[in-house]
Amino acid sequence: MIRIRSILILLALAPLGVSWLSVDVYRPLLIELGSVLGIIGFSTLLIAFVVSGRTRWITKIINIDDSMRVHRALGVTALATAFAHPFFFTGSLSGGDRPWDPTRALTITTDFGAMASGILAFALLPSFVLLARWHSSLEYRYETWRWIHAIGGCALVGLVLHHTLTAGRYGEQETVALLWISGSIIALLSIIDSRLIRGWIKYLNPWTVTQIEQVTPKQWVITVSPDNHKPLQYKAGQFVWLTIQSNPYSMEEHPFSISSAPASGPNLTFLVKELGDFTQNLNQINVGERAYINGPYGHLRIDDRNEPGIVMIAGGVGIAPMLGFIRELRHTNDSRPLHLIYGNRNESQIAFKEELDPIHPTYVVAEPSANWKGLTGCIDQTVLQTDLSEEQLKAWLFVLCGPPAMLEGVEGYLRDHSVPQSRILSERFNFG
Repeated sequence: MIRIRSILILLALAPLGVSWLSVDVYRPLLIELGSVLGIIGFSTLLIAFVVSGRTRWITKIINIDDSMRVHRALGVTALATAFAHPFFFTGSLSGGDRPWDPTRALTITTDFGAMASGILAFALLPSFVLLARWHSSLEYRYETWRWIHAIGGCALVGLVLHHTLTAGRYGEQETVALLWISGSIIALLSIIDSRLIRGWIKYLNPWTVTQIEQVTPKQWVITVSPDNHKPLQYKAGQFVWLTIQSNPYSMEEHPFSISSAPASGPNLTFLVKELGDFTQNLNQINVGERAYINGPYGHLRIDDRNEPGIVMIAGGVGIAPMLGFIRELRHTNDSRPLHLIYGNRNESQIAFKEELDPIHPTYVVAEPSANWKGLTGCIDQTVLQTDLSEEQLKAWLFVLCGPPAMLEGVEGYLRDHSVPQSRILSERFNFG
């Protein structure tokens, strides 16, 4: 991850270096600082488009959680630098042609078109970034926000590009202008890829819902089968974006871990909990409905690991990828020892208990009934101290999936007990 961040920093600063090399005369320090902030703001904005959980080739390189954290950090950086940059400009203003100042070392444009696009971008960027960070607290559908985010992002790139090429001193230089145009095209192509190209691929490879079953009071199993095309090539622990009851180009797609095993056949199964707009209407999905798959994604994989054993810690529906692991290990006759810690609010929410019981998991229930005889509370330090052995902490692989608070607590405990990050796998599934 450190290497990826270093590369991103170099990419963000590259336009600055090219800009400085394009001119021979420099302006006063404050004015140049304003240009620096504007250049960094635009470059981080473009990089943020590409570095997101929706960009397939990026998620093959780094964990999708990491890519989304970087995406958000880049958005905040773009907001801070681009919003601050106009306040550093001082000096003479001039509209129209400036034959006495061809390198704009003395004057700053007041051309209406150049300034208007900059002013619109200046007004749009804060609302764009802030809406992205706090959209979940607003009362509208997630899919509506995704449309706003996509359209607003394209508009923002267009406005900033126009402002940079017409009002920016460095943007008038041919090499610099070509760099900005190329970067903007790449950023917009990432939108076209995620919204159109992948939609077309999904259209050509449809799936059908072949089973839907309620397995606990709030959890369902959905099974989909490929319609006369090759099965999905995936690894246990990965996830896909699933679309049902909508067209392949719809924004209404949902990330679900695959709970089936790759070795079990072409069908995919998902354990889904009733939470949002889509999952609250699971009882309205019918066998035979068309479905679309975008994936696989995710680095929650154990197939290439050589640790002597595996500890799986799941909270709630976080058991879904663990089911995929357990089933794959069983199908492939993998003899590595497993230890599962599985937490739920109450015992009625324990999914596939009969299937899990043979591996002797540790069940943890927060709100137990009077007849419950297992551990109670949350998966916290007390549970981990009781349940994990020195051998496991010293050498085993840890795979985590569940609510963010649980993950943070477990990861903190493991770090405190000298478990290196290389032996901790987790994904938070917070892609908004």
